[in-house]
Amino acid sequence: MDINAILRTTVLVLSAAAMLGGAAVIAGWLVPRHFPDQYRVILGAVIVLYGAYRFALTLTRPRRRDRDEGL
Repeated sequence: MDINAILRTTVLVLSAAAMLGGAAVIAGWLVPRHFPDQYRVILGAVIVLYGAYRFALTLTRPRRRDRDEGL
């Protein structure tokens, strides 16, 4: 397994974890008790959207081939 595949898998796992973390913030599991509900939902939505953005970007980015492969 090459380093690019390892990094790609790591980014996919971390972005999925960010989406789950954002959902936990929206649900109220990862915020202090006295945190305003409006801010909690907005913050959670931003985290979920960022995770989804990183996940989609990683999936759609073309993979780089080794430079020596074509020579």
